[in-house]
Amino acid sequence: MRRFKTDPVPPEAISRVLDAATRAPSGGNSQPWSFVVLQDAGVRRKVGALYKDAWDAGGIDRFTSDPDPAKARVYRSAKYLAERMGEAPVLILACINSGGRAPSFTTGASIYPAVQNLMLAARALGLGTVITTIHRGREREIKELLGIPDEVTTAALIPMGYPADGAGFGPVRRGPTSDVTYLDRWGNSWT
Repeated sequence: MRRFKTDPVPPEAISRVLDAATRAPSGGNSQPWSFVVLQDAGVRRKVGALYKDAWDAGGIDRFTSDPDPAKARVYRSAKYLAERMGEAPVLILACINSGGRAPSFTTGASIYPAVQNLMLAARALGLGTVITTIHRGREREIKELLGIPDEVTTAALIPMGYPADGAGFGPVRRGPTSDVTYLDRWGNSWT
């Protein structure tokens, strides 16, 4: 969901999605996560501007004309969000204390389950979200703006709000399980 109404999200709903996030599994049950909830319009605009700057610097715009119409549509939708990130009623920055070490694949194993729980809980409440990481192109500036310590890594920026008119939850499109599942050895058909 990348198109949101400007309607505020009630604090009770935000609390419920955060509670769901903190119920997620983490490596060694370490629970190394933190969440920065951005509701102040000025702060959201500043983060949105940094997000758009990271989008522009990443050259992602070139994908909006992908020859595959489905991919081009997704990138155009992502561009729409990049241009309006600061307008989402709530931005949630999912962070993980990496102890000052560079984030790794296993670092994500302790934050992304929490992000998924957050997003599922939001949808159950009729709230739209999307997981984004483009902000990491301006992580230093975002951390400075929000006072996030050096040893904390920003793993995802999740805009949240009620879906804009005409932007309902569509069906989730996924390929068949048999295309990505093997039995006992890579390449052995699951079915």
